[in-house]
Amino acid sequence: MKLTNRNNYPDALMRAIARDPYSKGDSQFSITGLIAPARKRVLEKKHWDELEEDVEECVYRLLGQSAHVILERANIEDLAEKRFFIEVDGIKISGQIDALSLTSGILTDWKVTTVYKFKTDEAAPEWIAQLNMQLEILRQNGLDADRLQIVGILRDWSRAQAMSSANAGFPYPAHNVKSLSVPMWSREKTMAFFRARIAAHLAAEKELPLCTAEERWAKAPVYAVMKPGRKSSLKNHDNPADAQAHAAREGGTVQYRRGVNTRCDAYCPVAKVCAQYQELKSYVVQPVTEEVHA
Repeated sequence: MKLTNRNNYPDALMRAIARDPYSKGDSQFSITGLIAPARKRVLEKKHWDELEEDVEECVYRLLGQSAHVILERANIEDLAEKRFFIEVDGIKISGQIDALSLTSGILTDWKVTTVYKFKTDEAAPEWIAQLNMQLEILRQNGLDADRLQIVGILRDWSRAQAMSSANAGFPYPAHNVKSLSVPMWSREKTMAFFRARIAAHLAAEKELPLCTAEERWAKAPVYAVMKPGRKSSLKNHDNPADAQAHAAREGGTVQYRRGVNTRCDAYCPVAKVCAQYQELKSYVVQPVTEEVHA
């Protein structure tokens, strides 16, 4: 994959990104690779030499890596930033843990991320899967953990927003670091998940699947009830009839807001070579509004 620098950022930044030391070792799959959409991985492998990624798109990844390097020096009694390997039905899998406390028994994964990802007190499904897969790899290497947690460093946190969270639109974190407890799966559930993801990725190499709505981070279209003088909607409805009735009661209007595929639009490196995305974007490019009067 070619690294570009469209905005002429300093060469030092480009070199730091280009020298990413990440490696999954001699494993066929990593945990993060298994969790990712199978279509995305196959297209990356097939089109690697023609794909491009700009420095601007990599800055947050660099921030995350730098935070991990800095935090690693704090893990005196912990096992930190270590990659482990297992075999599942003859397939070699690797997973790198952030930190396992040998005193408290807590397996921690650090995330340098956005406030939006911590809008609730529940960890994202992919984070739950990631930590439980890491736990199983640890167990098969003679280690264990009593608790799993995600600790988020919220890069876009605002003190002002936290002090006036009523205006945030969702419960706003009180601090710029927030931890989330992750539920522990049974070992049977974790191994079933391993096998299901391995099967999906191996099958994708023979017949390319479509990404699901969940994998595309799809947002369905909605009908927003608006009132004059107000920027945000009173309520978003799934169907126009409910929205029209609501708007009539409020003396407002209805805006149709087209759905989007957030990962495809902004975060997928293979979007330009993905036939599924090219078809989707022909009618779903970005959020748009069309006013429907009640």
